Amino acid sequence: MSVSHSRTHRGFRPYPAGSPITWIWIPVVFLGIITLFVLSLPRVRTTESRRGLLRVTLGGWGAQVADATFSYEGHTIALALHRQRLMPDRVLPPGILGSVHLIIQHAPIVNWIPGESQHLLIPVTTPATPTVAEPHMTRSVAPVMTLVFQKPVAMVTYATEHHMGTVRLAVPHRRVTVAVGVTSPGTTGSITVRTAAALWESLGPANTVQWTAPPYLTASSAPKTEISPNSPLTVTFSQPLTHRNLKHWQVAPKTPGSWREISATTYQYTPDSAFGFGPNALVAVTIPGGLNGPRTRSGSYLAHTTTLTWTTDPGSVLRLQQLLAEEGYLPVTWQPATPDTHTLSAEISTIYDPPTGTFQWKSENWPQALKDLWDPGNWTVMIKGAVMQFERVNGLTVDGIPGPMVWRTLIDDRLSGRVSPDGYTYIFVTEDLPETMELWDNGRLILSSDANTGIPQTPTYLGTFPIYERLPFQIMRGHNPDGTPYADPVHWINYFKGGDAVHAFPRASYGFPQSLGCVELPLNIGPIVYQTVHYGTLVTVNPPGVSPAPATASSSS
Repeated sequence: MSVSHSRTHRGFRPYPAGSPITWIWIPVVFLGIITLFVLSLPRVRTTESRRGLLRVTLGGWGAQVADATFSYEGHTIALALHRQRLMPDRVLPPGILGSVHLIIQHAPIVNWIPGESQHLLIPVTTPATPTVAEPHMTRSVAPVMTLVFQKPVAMVTYATEHHMGTVRLAVPHRRVTVAVGVTSPGTTGSITVRTAAALWESLGPANTVQWTAPPYLTASSAPKTEISPNSPLTVTFSQPLTHRNLKHWQVAPKTPGSWREISATTYQYTPDSAFGFGPNALVAVTIPGGLNGPRTRSGSYLAHTTTLTWTTDPGSVLRLQQLLAEEGYLPVTWQPATPDTHTLSAEISTIYDPPTGTFQWKSENWPQALKDLWDPGNWTVMIKGAVMQFERVNGLTVDGIPGPMVWRTLIDDRLSGRVSPDGYTYIFVTEDLPETMELWDNGRLILSSDANTGIPQTPTYLGTFPIYERLPFQIMRGHNPDGTPYADPVHWINYFKGGDAVHAFPRASYGFPQSLGCVELPLNIGPIVYQTVHYGTLVTVNPPGVSPAPATASSSS
Protein backbone atom coordinates (compact mmCIF):
# COMPACT_ATOMS: atom_id res chain seq x y z
CA MET A 1 0.00 0.00 0.00
CA SER A 2 1.34 3.25 -0.98
CA VAL A 3 1.07 6.39 0.95
CA SER A 4 1.34 9.83 -0.76
CA HIS A 5 2.85 12.79 1.00
CA SER A 6 2.44 16.51 0.03
CA ARG A 7 5.45 18.84 0.75
CA THR A 8 5.65 22.57 0.99
CA HIS A 9 9.02 24.37 0.19
CA ARG A 10 10.50 25.63 3.43
CA GLY A 11 10.63 29.40 3.66
CA PHE A 12 7.92 30.18 1.04
CA ARG A 13 4.60 31.37 2.25
CA PRO A 14 2.30 32.84 -0.47
CA TYR A 15 0.18 35.90 0.35
CA PRO A 16 -3.46 35.50 -0.12
CA ALA A 17 -5.31 37.62 -2.68
CA GLY A 18 -6.41 40.96 -1.34
CA SER A 19 -3.44 41.22 0.99
CA PRO A 20 -2.73 44.78 2.42
CA ILE A 21 0.76 44.73 0.83
CA THR A 22 -0.77 45.14 -2.65
CA TRP A 23 -2.42 48.43 -1.67
CA ILE A 24 0.84 50.00 -0.53
CA TRP A 25 1.82 50.75 -4.17
CA ILE A 26 -1.31 52.68 -4.91
CA PRO A 27 -0.47 55.80 -2.83
CA VAL A 28 3.15 55.64 -4.01
CA VAL A 29 2.08 55.83 -7.63
CA PHE A 30 -0.39 58.58 -6.81
CA LEU A 31 2.25 60.66 -5.07
CA GLY A 32 4.56 60.18 -8.06
CA ILE A 33 1.89 61.46 -10.40
CA ILE A 34 1.23 64.46 -8.17
CA THR A 35 5.01 65.20 -7.95
CA LEU A 36 5.39 64.92 -11.72
CA PHE A 37 2.51 67.31 -12.20
CA VAL A 38 3.96 69.82 -9.76
CA LEU A 39 7.43 69.61 -11.30
CA SER A 40 6.03 70.03 -14.76
CA LEU A 41 4.25 73.25 -13.94
CA PRO A 42 6.12 76.22 -15.50
CA ARG A 43 7.77 78.62 -13.08
CA VAL A 44 8.92 82.03 -14.23
CA ARG A 45 11.16 84.64 -12.57
CA THR A 46 11.93 87.94 -14.27
CA THR A 47 14.63 90.40 -13.23
CA GLU A 48 16.40 93.41 -14.68
CA SER A 49 19.11 92.74 -17.24
CA ARG A 50 22.21 94.86 -18.06
CA ARG A 51 22.32 93.47 -21.59
CA GLY A 52 18.73 92.58 -22.49
CA LEU A 53 15.35 94.14 -22.06
CA LEU A 54 14.49 91.63 -19.33
CA ARG A 55 16.08 88.55 -17.80
CA VAL A 56 13.84 85.48 -17.71
CA THR A 57 14.58 82.41 -15.59
CA LEU A 58 12.33 79.40 -16.30
CA GLY A 59 11.54 76.44 -13.99
CA GLY A 60 9.47 73.34 -14.54
CA TRP A 61 10.02 70.29 -16.68
CA GLY A 62 10.17 71.31 -20.33
CA ALA A 63 8.93 74.88 -19.70
CA GLN A 64 9.67 77.30 -22.52
CA VAL A 65 8.83 80.76 -23.82
CA ALA A 66 6.26 80.28 -26.49
CA ASP A 67 6.04 83.95 -27.41
CA ALA A 68 7.42 87.29 -26.21
CA THR A 69 6.65 90.84 -27.33
CA PHE A 70 7.24 94.36 -26.12
CA SER A 71 4.55 96.99 -26.58
CA TYR A 72 4.96 100.75 -26.24
CA GLU A 73 3.16 103.75 -27.61
CA GLY A 74 1.14 101.66 -30.06
CA HIS A 75 4.12 99.64 -31.27
CA THR A 76 4.63 95.95 -30.70
CA ILE A 77 8.14 94.56 -31.04
CA ALA A 78 9.03 90.89 -31.14
CA LEU A 79 11.45 89.66 -28.52
CA ALA A 80 13.84 86.70 -28.69
CA LEU A 81 15.19 84.82 -25.71
CA HIS A 82 18.95 84.55 -25.86
CA ARG A 83 20.86 83.20 -22.86
CA GLN A 84 17.92 83.96 -20.57
CA ARG A 85 17.74 87.57 -21.89
CA LEU A 86 14.91 89.01 -23.93
CA MET A 87 16.40 90.89 -26.87
CA PRO A 88 14.34 93.11 -29.20
CA ASP A 89 14.61 92.56 -32.94
CA ARG A 90 15.02 96.28 -33.60
CA VAL A 91 16.40 99.40 -31.97
CA LEU A 92 14.32 100.84 -29.16
CA PRO A 93 14.22 104.44 -27.95
CA PRO A 94 15.74 105.08 -24.53
CA GLY A 95 13.65 105.85 -21.46
CA ILE A 96 10.25 104.65 -22.72
CA LEU A 97 7.61 102.81 -20.65
CA GLY A 98 6.09 99.67 -22.15
CA SER A 99 5.11 96.13 -21.26
CA VAL A 100 6.52 92.72 -22.00
CA HIS A 101 3.97 90.00 -22.84
CA LEU A 102 5.25 86.48 -22.17
CA ILE A 103 3.57 83.15 -22.95
CA ILE A 104 5.16 80.28 -21.01
CA GLN A 105 4.09 76.68 -21.63
CA HIS A 106 4.89 73.00 -20.88
CA ALA A 107 6.72 70.71 -23.15
CA PRO A 108 4.32 69.34 -25.84
CA ILE A 109 4.34 65.86 -24.32
CA VAL A 110 2.38 67.07 -21.26
CA ASN A 111 0.40 69.90 -22.78
CA TRP A 112 -2.79 68.03 -21.95
CA ILE A 113 -2.26 68.91 -18.26
CA PRO A 114 -4.42 71.83 -17.12
CA GLY A 115 -2.48 75.07 -16.69
CA GLU A 116 0.11 74.03 -19.23
CA SER A 117 0.74 77.70 -20.23
CA GLN A 118 0.99 81.08 -18.52
CA HIS A 119 0.48 84.60 -19.79
CA LEU A 120 2.55 87.28 -18.10
CA LEU A 121 2.37 91.04 -18.59
CA ILE A 122 5.38 92.82 -17.12
CA PRO A 123 5.84 96.63 -17.17
CA VAL A 124 9.35 97.59 -18.37
CA THR A 125 11.06 100.94 -18.91
CA THR A 126 13.98 100.99 -21.29
CA PRO A 127 17.17 102.48 -19.75
CA ALA A 128 17.60 106.22 -20.01
CA THR A 129 20.52 107.63 -21.99
CA PRO A 130 23.62 107.70 -19.77
CA THR A 131 25.21 111.12 -19.38
CA VAL A 132 28.80 112.01 -18.60
CA ALA A 133 29.62 112.32 -14.92
CA GLU A 134 32.57 114.69 -15.48
CA PRO A 135 31.89 117.34 -18.11
CA HIS A 136 35.25 118.92 -17.21
CA MET A 137 38.13 116.52 -16.70
CA THR A 138 41.89 116.15 -16.70
CA ARG A 139 43.15 113.61 -19.21
CA SER A 140 46.47 111.90 -19.70
CA VAL A 141 48.81 112.93 -22.50
CA ALA A 142 48.61 109.30 -23.69
CA PRO A 143 46.67 108.48 -26.91
CA VAL A 144 43.63 107.34 -24.92
CA MET A 145 41.35 108.92 -22.35
CA THR A 146 38.78 107.40 -20.02
CA LEU A 147 35.27 108.86 -19.91
CA VAL A 148 33.14 108.39 -16.79
CA PHE A 149 29.34 108.19 -17.03
CA GLN A 150 26.62 108.40 -14.41
CA LYS A 151 25.25 105.00 -15.45
CA PRO A 152 26.73 102.06 -17.35
CA VAL A 153 26.89 102.42 -21.14
CA ALA A 154 27.00 99.75 -23.82
CA MET A 155 27.87 101.96 -26.79
CA VAL A 156 29.69 105.27 -27.17
CA THR A 157 30.32 107.24 -30.31
CA TYR A 158 32.82 110.09 -30.01
CA ALA A 159 34.48 112.78 -32.07
CA THR A 160 37.41 115.15 -31.50
CA GLU A 161 39.17 117.55 -33.83
CA HIS A 162 41.31 114.75 -35.23
CA HIS A 163 39.72 111.48 -34.13
CA MET A 164 36.33 109.77 -34.15
CA GLY A 165 35.15 106.29 -33.37
CA THR A 166 32.69 103.93 -31.74
CA VAL A 167 33.10 101.70 -28.70
CA ARG A 168 30.73 98.77 -28.09
CA LEU A 169 30.80 96.90 -24.80
CA ALA A 170 29.42 93.41 -24.36
CA VAL A 171 28.90 94.24 -20.69
CA PRO A 172 27.87 97.87 -20.00
CA HIS A 173 30.25 99.82 -17.80
CA ARG A 174 30.48 103.31 -16.31
CA ARG A 175 34.06 103.86 -17.45
CA VAL A 176 34.90 103.74 -21.16
CA THR A 177 38.34 104.26 -22.71
CA VAL A 178 38.43 105.90 -26.13
CA ALA A 179 41.32 106.51 -28.55
CA VAL A 180 41.84 110.24 -29.06
CA GLY A 181 45.53 110.55 -30.02
CA VAL A 182 48.55 111.82 -28.13
CA THR A 183 48.48 115.35 -26.77
CA SER A 184 51.05 117.61 -25.14
CA PRO A 185 51.07 118.62 -21.47
CA GLY A 186 49.17 121.78 -20.68
CA THR A 187 46.88 121.62 -23.72
CA THR A 188 43.07 121.79 -23.68
CA GLY A 189 40.37 120.41 -25.92
CA SER A 190 36.95 118.82 -26.08
CA ILE A 191 35.30 115.57 -27.11
CA THR A 192 31.68 115.11 -28.22
CA VAL A 193 30.02 111.84 -27.17
CA ARG A 194 26.69 110.10 -27.73
CA THR A 195 25.75 107.08 -25.66
CA ALA A 196 23.34 104.19 -25.40
CA ALA A 197 22.70 102.12 -22.30
CA ALA A 198 22.23 98.96 -24.39
CA LEU A 199 23.38 97.87 -27.82
CA TRP A 200 19.73 97.61 -28.92
CA GLU A 201 18.94 101.20 -27.91
CA SER A 202 19.26 104.26 -30.09
CA LEU A 203 21.93 106.83 -29.22
CA GLY A 204 20.98 109.75 -27.05
CA PRO A 205 21.75 113.43 -27.61
CA ALA A 206 25.34 114.64 -27.86
CA ASN A 207 27.33 115.56 -24.75
CA THR A 208 30.51 117.66 -24.81
CA VAL A 209 33.35 116.97 -22.41
CA GLN A 210 35.99 119.67 -21.94
CA TRP A 211 39.42 118.30 -21.05
CA THR A 212 42.75 119.66 -19.90
CA ALA A 213 46.04 117.79 -20.08
CA PRO A 214 48.27 118.03 -16.97
CA PRO A 215 50.93 120.76 -17.09
CA TYR A 216 54.50 120.06 -18.08
CA LEU A 217 56.63 118.50 -15.37
CA THR A 218 59.20 120.87 -13.85
CA ALA A 219 62.29 120.23 -11.74
CA SER A 220 64.06 122.43 -9.21
CA SER A 221 67.25 122.12 -7.20
CA ALA A 222 67.93 122.41 -3.50
CA PRO A 223 69.65 123.80 -1.63
CA LYS A 224 70.05 127.05 -3.54
CA THR A 225 73.10 128.15 -1.57
CA GLU A 226 76.70 126.97 -1.81
CA ILE A 227 77.08 123.36 -0.73
CA SER A 228 79.94 121.34 0.70
CA PRO A 229 81.70 118.94 -1.71
CA ASN A 230 80.03 115.83 -0.30
CA SER A 231 76.56 117.28 0.25
CA PRO A 232 73.69 115.42 -1.45
CA LEU A 233 72.07 117.03 -4.47
CA THR A 234 68.30 117.31 -4.06
CA VAL A 235 66.02 117.39 -7.11
CA THR A 236 62.34 118.14 -6.58
CA PHE A 237 59.66 117.62 -9.25
CA SER A 238 56.34 119.41 -9.52
CA GLN A 239 54.39 116.14 -9.84
CA PRO A 240 54.90 112.60 -8.49
CA LEU A 241 56.91 110.35 -10.80
CA THR A 242 55.96 106.87 -11.91
CA HIS A 243 58.80 106.49 -14.45
CA ARG A 244 62.16 107.97 -13.41
CA ASN A 245 64.46 106.72 -16.21
CA LEU A 246 67.43 107.37 -13.93
CA LYS A 247 69.88 105.86 -16.40
CA HIS A 248 69.44 108.97 -18.56
CA TRP A 249 70.19 111.45 -15.74
CA GLN A 250 73.73 112.79 -15.92
CA VAL A 251 75.80 114.16 -13.06
CA ALA A 252 78.79 116.36 -13.90
CA PRO A 253 81.54 116.25 -13.03
CA LYS A 254 81.28 112.47 -12.99
CA THR A 255 81.42 111.52 -9.36
CA PRO A 256 80.79 108.04 -7.92
CA GLY A 257 77.55 108.10 -5.97
CA SER A 258 73.95 106.93 -6.01
CA TRP A 259 70.41 108.24 -6.34
CA ARG A 260 67.88 107.73 -3.56
CA GLU A 261 64.13 108.29 -3.67
CA ILE A 262 63.06 110.52 -0.78
CA SER A 263 59.45 110.72 -1.98
CA ALA A 264 57.55 110.41 -5.23
CA THR A 265 58.59 113.99 -6.03
CA THR A 266 62.04 114.23 -4.43
CA TYR A 267 65.31 112.48 -5.26
CA GLN A 268 68.84 112.85 -3.90
CA TYR A 269 72.26 112.07 -5.32
CA THR A 270 74.92 111.46 -2.68
CA PRO A 271 78.63 111.13 -3.56
CA ASP A 272 80.38 108.06 -2.21
CA SER A 273 83.68 109.61 -1.12
CA ALA A 274 84.63 112.27 1.43
CA PHE A 275 86.16 114.35 -1.38
CA GLY A 276 82.79 114.30 -3.13
CA PHE A 277 82.50 116.75 -5.99
CA GLY A 278 85.57 118.62 -4.76
CA PRO A 279 86.02 122.29 -3.82
CA ASN A 280 85.01 125.13 -6.13
CA ALA A 281 83.03 122.78 -8.38
CA LEU A 282 80.16 123.66 -10.65
CA VAL A 283 77.99 120.58 -10.23
CA ALA A 284 75.25 119.92 -12.75
CA VAL A 285 72.47 117.35 -13.03
CA THR A 286 71.07 117.11 -16.54
CA ILE A 287 67.64 115.48 -16.86
CA PRO A 288 66.31 114.78 -20.36
CA GLY A 289 62.93 116.07 -21.41
CA GLY A 290 60.36 114.13 -23.38
CA LEU A 291 59.68 110.42 -23.05
CA ASN A 292 63.31 109.52 -22.27
CA GLY A 293 63.15 111.50 -19.04
CA PRO A 294 60.99 111.22 -15.95
CA ARG A 295 57.24 110.86 -16.40
CA THR A 296 54.17 111.09 -14.21
CA ARG A 297 51.15 108.83 -13.93
CA SER A 298 49.28 111.15 -16.30
CA GLY A 299 52.12 110.88 -18.82
CA SER A 300 53.44 114.41 -18.29
CA TYR A 301 57.14 115.02 -18.80
CA LEU A 302 59.73 117.79 -18.89
CA ALA A 303 59.18 120.15 -21.80
CA HIS A 304 62.91 120.18 -22.57
CA THR A 305 66.17 118.91 -21.16
CA THR A 306 66.70 120.55 -17.79
CA THR A 307 70.07 121.23 -16.18
CA LEU A 308 70.17 122.03 -12.47
CA THR A 309 73.36 123.44 -11.00
CA TRP A 310 75.05 123.79 -7.64
CA THR A 311 78.40 125.25 -6.58
CA THR A 312 80.59 123.81 -3.88
CA ASP A 313 82.54 125.81 -1.33
CA PRO A 314 85.79 126.95 -3.00
CA GLY A 315 88.00 125.88 -0.14
CA SER A 316 90.54 127.85 1.84
CA VAL A 317 92.79 130.22 -0.13
CA LEU A 318 95.31 129.91 2.68
CA ARG A 319 95.45 126.13 2.26
CA LEU A 320 95.78 126.57 -1.51
CA GLN A 321 98.75 128.91 -0.91
CA GLN A 322 100.31 126.42 1.51
CA LEU A 323 100.16 123.58 -1.01
CA LEU A 324 101.39 125.69 -3.93
CA ALA A 325 104.29 127.03 -1.84
CA GLU A 326 105.21 123.62 -0.48
CA GLU A 327 105.25 122.16 -4.01
CA GLY A 328 107.39 124.97 -5.46
CA TYR A 329 104.91 127.03 -7.49
CA LEU A 330 105.28 130.28 -5.50
CA PRO A 331 108.28 132.50 -4.66
CA VAL A 332 107.73 131.63 -0.99
CA THR A 333 108.09 128.47 1.08
CA TRP A 334 105.76 127.12 3.75
CA GLN A 335 106.56 125.13 6.82
CA PRO A 336 103.80 123.56 8.99
CA ALA A 337 103.99 124.33 12.69
CA THR A 338 103.64 120.65 13.61
CA PRO A 339 104.25 117.46 11.63
CA ASP A 340 101.12 116.26 9.91
CA THR A 341 99.80 112.87 8.83
CA HIS A 342 100.16 112.37 5.11
CA THR A 343 96.90 110.56 4.43
CA LEU A 344 94.19 111.33 1.92
CA SER A 345 91.49 111.79 4.55
CA ALA A 346 93.74 114.14 6.55
CA GLU A 347 94.55 116.19 3.46
CA ILE A 348 90.88 116.47 2.51
CA SER A 349 90.04 117.74 5.99
CA THR A 350 92.58 120.57 5.64
CA ILE A 351 90.93 121.99 2.51
CA TYR A 352 88.54 123.95 4.73
CA ASP A 353 90.53 123.87 7.95
CA PRO A 354 94.16 124.69 7.05
CA PRO A 355 96.93 123.88 9.52
CA THR A 356 99.10 126.57 11.07
CA GLY A 357 102.59 127.28 9.81
CA THR A 358 104.89 129.98 8.43
CA PHE A 359 105.64 131.37 4.98
CA GLN A 360 109.05 132.71 4.01
CA TRP A 361 110.36 134.35 0.85
CA LYS A 362 112.82 132.23 -1.08
CA SER A 363 114.72 135.43 -1.90
CA GLU A 364 114.44 138.99 -0.68
CA ASN A 365 115.65 140.36 -4.04
CA TRP A 366 112.35 140.15 -5.92
CA PRO A 367 111.03 143.50 -7.24
CA GLN A 368 108.68 145.18 -4.81
CA ALA A 369 105.86 144.97 -7.36
CA LEU A 370 105.94 141.20 -7.04
CA LYS A 371 106.22 141.27 -3.25
CA ASP A 372 103.17 143.51 -3.07
CA LEU A 373 101.13 140.74 -4.70
CA TRP A 374 101.79 138.31 -1.83
CA ASP A 375 98.90 138.35 0.66
CA PRO A 376 98.51 135.19 2.77
CA GLY A 377 94.89 134.03 2.96
CA ASN A 378 93.73 136.25 0.08
CA TRP A 379 93.42 135.62 -3.64
CA THR A 380 95.74 137.68 -5.87
CA VAL A 381 97.00 137.40 -9.42
CA MET A 382 100.13 135.74 -8.00
CA ILE A 383 98.00 132.79 -6.85
CA LYS A 384 96.23 132.62 -10.21
CA GLY A 385 99.57 132.47 -12.02
CA ALA A 386 100.81 129.73 -9.69
CA VAL A 387 97.66 127.68 -10.31
CA MET A 388 98.12 128.08 -14.08
CA GLN A 389 101.70 126.82 -13.90
CA PHE A 390 100.57 123.90 -11.71
CA GLU A 391 97.85 123.05 -14.24
CA ARG A 392 100.36 123.15 -17.10
CA VAL A 393 102.79 120.82 -15.30
CA ASN A 394 100.02 118.34 -14.47
CA GLY A 395 98.32 118.34 -17.86
CA LEU A 396 95.16 120.07 -16.67
CA THR A 397 93.21 122.79 -18.44
CA VAL A 398 95.20 126.00 -17.94
CA ASP A 399 92.59 128.46 -16.70
CA GLY A 400 93.92 129.52 -13.29
CA ILE A 401 90.78 128.29 -11.52
CA PRO A 402 91.38 126.04 -8.49
CA GLY A 403 88.61 123.58 -9.24
CA PRO A 404 88.16 119.99 -8.01
CA MET A 405 90.87 118.52 -10.24
CA VAL A 406 93.39 121.15 -9.13
CA TRP A 407 92.70 120.44 -5.46
CA ARG A 408 92.76 116.68 -5.89
CA THR A 409 95.99 116.79 -7.90
CA LEU A 410 97.60 119.15 -5.37
CA ILE A 411 96.77 116.65 -2.64
CA ASP A 412 98.00 113.70 -4.70
CA ASP A 413 101.27 115.52 -5.49
CA ARG A 414 101.82 116.33 -1.82
CA LEU A 415 101.21 112.73 -0.82
CA SER A 416 103.63 111.52 -3.50
CA GLY A 417 106.22 114.28 -2.89
CA ARG A 418 106.01 115.65 -6.42
CA VAL A 419 107.15 119.29 -6.84
CA SER A 420 107.45 121.82 -9.66
CA PRO A 421 110.17 120.94 -12.20
CA ASP A 422 110.72 124.65 -13.00
CA GLY A 423 111.89 127.73 -11.16
CA TYR A 424 109.70 130.72 -10.36
CA THR A 425 109.97 133.30 -13.18
CA TYR A 426 108.81 136.89 -13.48
CA ILE A 427 108.84 139.60 -16.20
CA PHE A 428 109.13 143.25 -15.15
CA VAL A 429 108.50 145.90 -17.86
CA THR A 430 109.03 149.65 -17.43
CA GLU A 431 107.84 152.43 -19.73
CA ASP A 432 110.35 154.99 -18.49
CA LEU A 433 112.67 155.77 -21.41
CA PRO A 434 114.51 153.78 -22.38
CA GLU A 435 111.81 151.16 -21.98
CA THR A 436 113.12 147.90 -20.57
CA MET A 437 112.16 144.28 -19.98
CA GLU A 438 113.65 142.44 -17.00
CA LEU A 439 113.54 138.65 -16.71
CA TRP A 440 113.73 137.21 -13.18
CA ASP A 441 114.24 133.56 -12.25
CA ASN A 442 114.21 132.25 -8.64
CA GLY A 443 114.93 135.72 -7.22
CA ARG A 444 117.76 136.57 -9.65
CA LEU A 445 117.68 139.09 -12.45
CA ILE A 446 119.03 136.96 -15.31
CA LEU A 447 118.30 139.24 -18.26
CA SER A 448 117.62 142.94 -18.93
CA SER A 449 116.90 144.28 -22.40
CA ASP A 450 115.55 147.35 -24.13
CA ALA A 451 111.96 146.80 -25.22
CA ASN A 452 109.11 148.53 -27.03
CA THR A 453 105.57 149.01 -25.70
CA GLY A 454 102.41 150.33 -27.32
CA ILE A 455 102.02 153.70 -28.98
CA PRO A 456 99.53 156.15 -27.44
CA GLN A 457 96.78 155.12 -29.88
CA THR A 458 97.16 151.44 -28.85
CA PRO A 459 98.83 151.41 -25.43
CA THR A 460 100.00 148.30 -23.62
CA TYR A 461 97.82 147.17 -20.73
CA LEU A 462 99.24 148.33 -17.41
CA GLY A 463 99.30 146.08 -14.36
CA THR A 464 100.26 142.48 -13.63
CA PHE A 465 98.93 139.56 -15.64
CA PRO A 466 99.81 135.85 -16.00
CA ILE A 467 100.93 134.42 -19.33
CA TYR A 468 97.97 132.43 -20.64
CA GLU A 469 99.08 131.42 -24.14
CA ARG A 470 102.47 130.62 -25.69
CA LEU A 471 103.30 130.13 -29.36
CA PRO A 472 106.71 129.79 -31.03
CA PHE A 473 105.35 131.43 -34.19
CA GLN A 474 102.19 133.10 -35.43
CA ILE A 475 100.98 135.45 -38.15
CA MET A 476 99.49 138.29 -36.10
CA ARG A 477 96.64 140.02 -37.90
CA GLY A 478 94.73 143.18 -37.14
CA HIS A 479 94.36 146.83 -38.13
CA ASN A 480 96.65 149.77 -37.70
CA PRO A 481 95.30 152.96 -36.10
CA ASP A 482 94.67 154.36 -39.60
CA GLY A 483 92.48 151.35 -40.43
CA THR A 484 94.87 149.54 -42.73
CA PRO A 485 95.22 145.82 -42.07
CA TYR A 486 98.41 144.08 -41.09
CA ALA A 487 99.61 140.47 -41.06
CA ASP A 488 103.03 140.22 -39.41
CA PRO A 489 105.10 137.05 -38.83
CA VAL A 490 105.95 136.97 -35.13
CA HIS A 491 108.18 134.59 -33.12
CA TRP A 492 108.45 133.52 -29.47
CA ILE A 493 105.04 134.78 -28.33
CA ASN A 494 103.84 134.95 -24.70
CA TYR A 495 100.29 136.37 -24.44
CA PHE A 496 99.49 137.92 -21.05
CA LYS A 497 96.43 140.20 -21.55
CA GLY A 498 94.02 140.14 -24.44
CA GLY A 499 96.09 140.55 -27.59
CA ASP A 500 99.12 141.93 -25.74
CA ALA A 501 102.15 139.63 -25.65
CA VAL A 502 105.86 139.61 -24.96
CA HIS A 503 107.51 138.50 -28.19
CA ALA A 504 110.42 139.06 -30.55
CA PHE A 505 109.98 141.48 -33.43
CA PRO A 506 112.51 143.10 -35.77
CA ARG A 507 112.94 146.85 -35.25
CA ALA A 508 115.70 149.25 -36.13
CA SER A 509 115.94 150.19 -32.46
CA TYR A 510 114.29 149.44 -29.11
CA GLY A 511 113.50 151.33 -25.92
CA PHE A 512 110.48 153.48 -26.78
CA PRO A 513 106.78 153.04 -27.76
CA GLN A 514 106.49 151.51 -31.25
CA SER A 515 104.10 148.54 -31.00
CA LEU A 516 100.35 148.19 -31.23
CA GLY A 517 100.23 147.04 -27.59
CA CYS A 518 102.72 144.20 -27.34
CA VAL A 519 106.06 144.22 -25.52
CA GLU A 520 108.56 143.81 -28.38
CA LEU A 521 112.04 142.35 -27.85
CA PRO A 522 115.08 142.06 -30.08
CA LEU A 523 115.26 138.87 -32.14
CA ASN A 524 118.13 137.47 -30.07
CA ILE A 525 116.33 138.11 -26.76
CA GLY A 526 112.95 136.65 -27.68
CA PRO A 527 113.94 132.96 -27.64
CA ILE A 528 115.76 133.32 -24.30
CA VAL A 529 112.66 134.71 -22.67
CA TYR A 530 110.40 132.12 -24.35
CA GLN A 531 112.53 129.20 -23.14
CA THR A 532 112.66 130.53 -19.56
CA VAL A 533 109.10 131.57 -18.73
CA HIS A 534 106.04 129.33 -18.41
CA TYR A 535 102.26 129.43 -18.40
CA GLY A 536 101.32 131.47 -15.35
CA THR A 537 104.53 133.54 -15.30
CA LEU A 538 103.54 137.02 -14.17
CA VAL A 539 104.16 140.01 -16.42
CA THR A 540 104.10 143.43 -14.73
CA VAL A 541 103.86 146.44 -17.05
CA ASN A 542 104.65 149.62 -15.11
CA PRO A 543 103.54 153.11 -16.15
CA PRO A 544 106.08 155.88 -16.76
CA GLY A 545 107.70 156.96 -13.49
CA VAL A 546 108.50 153.45 -12.31
CA SER A 547 112.16 152.58 -12.65
CA PRO A 548 113.59 149.11 -13.29
CA ALA A 549 114.27 146.90 -10.27
CA PRO A 550 117.36 147.83 -8.23
CA ALA A 551 120.63 146.62 -9.70
CA THR A 552 121.57 145.04 -6.36
CA ALA A 553 118.94 142.40 -6.92
CA SER A 554 120.91 140.94 -9.80
CA SER A 555 123.89 140.00 -7.63
CA SER A 556 121.97 137.75 -5.24
CA SER A 557 121.52 134.06 -5.80
